[in-house]
Amino acid sequence: MASSIFSFVSEARVADVLGNLQAFTGLAIQLIDSSGTMLMSFGQSTAYCTILKKKVFQKSECFLLHMKAGQRAQVLGEAYIFSCHANLNHIAFPLINREELLGSVIIGPFLMDAPDSTLVSDLAERQQLSPTLSLELYDELGSLAVLPPAKVNQLKKLVDHLLTPLLPGERALLLETQQKMSQQARINETIQLYKEKKPDQSVSFFYQKEKQLLEKLRTGTVQEVKGLLNDLIGYVLFSEGGSMDAIRIRSIELTTLLSRVAIDGGAKTDSIFRLNTAFLSRLYQEQELEDLCMLMQEVLESFVNAMFYEKDKGNPYIRKALRFMADNYNEHLELTRVAEYVGLSPSYFSSMFREVVGVTFREHLCRLRVEGSKHLLLSGKYSLADIAVSMGFPDQSYYCKVFKRIVGVTPGRYRG
Repeated sequence: MASSIFSFVSEARVADVLGNLQAFTGLAIQLIDSSGTMLMSFGQSTAYCTILKKKVFQKSECFLLHMKAGQRAQVLGEAYIFSCHANLNHIAFPLINREELLGSVIIGPFLMDAPDSTLVSDLAERQQLSPTLSLELYDELGSLAVLPPAKVNQLKKLVDHLLTPLLPGERALLLETQQKMSQQARINETIQLYKEKKPDQSVSFFYQKEKQLLEKLRTGTVQEVKGLLNDLIGYVLFSEGGSMDAIRIRSIELTTLLSRVAIDGGAKTDSIFRLNTAFLSRLYQEQELEDLCMLMQEVLESFVNAMFYEKDKGNPYIRKALRFMADNYNEHLELTRVAEYVGLSPSYFSSMFREVVGVTFREHLCRLRVEGSKHLLLSGKYSLADIAVSMGFPDQSYYCKVFKRIVGVTPGRYRG
């Protein structure tokens, strides 16, 4: 089984990553295969665990527990915190390829609170330990590392970020699954909203929604266009009773329209024609609704990217900045942060941004935030103050002022 893991990632790379992680955390780290057999180990076992393995538990019990923890982590798709037979904490990270568990990384043991006598007394009662052995364990409590819960959660995230790239193909599958779930949640939310508001179900209403999407495509902001696409899909599912054929027909029609808008927006004609032909072929072939919805997001991203290239005049700094802003506009996003991200001085970046994009950095950021807030407004679930903060505005008053300037009406009136 060792060859199964190392056929996807080199043994040297695994050893380098796990060795550095052990040196940083000070915790023992093991690499096991899917049957629980140890392949690599880094760091020394604690004296406490050494006694337990020698005089209380069989090694096979630990192997079995670690194997099951790896299986649980596989189900979760991320690092998993668990306790062993001796109530000591560990972290298991699954190494997966195409839904097959190749092995796991086991980190620990550690405690989340300072050890006291109950740790040994509870174990002694369950395992019927002799007083001599119990005293021996008491003496070694100090060998156990202690990490407060907040640090453990941080370590779990660090492990996810550090070990996930070992098998990048599986990460791509996981991200695709998460994106599908996120998109379907947005679509279902839109369907529920339409059920409550009972909008016009005429063909003209659909074309009105479609027009809004096409107009927004011209702004070149990926996230807001995706949001409108999912709203449009949700409306079609609502009005057509979830018909796959209806979504396919509308998707084919929309792809053709999007390709024309992309060309009008400056994208290269031959590139768009190639994309359009490939996408239409795939739209005819897709049989699953979730896959069809995800394909439409791919269509949008491809056409927007084609327009971006001309809109930013091939400027790699502005292209990188625009995409970073589209993905992070609801955070505390200052010009200096984006300038640093693209590798330019703030003053030079500011001048370049205005020259290439046509508006100031601040104005473009405000537009992104206003567009991002519209869906929250229409949901009716959040106060204006909550929406303002979640979109990155300093307060409700400033949000309302900017919203009215850009949209033409106040957020309250837009909500209706």
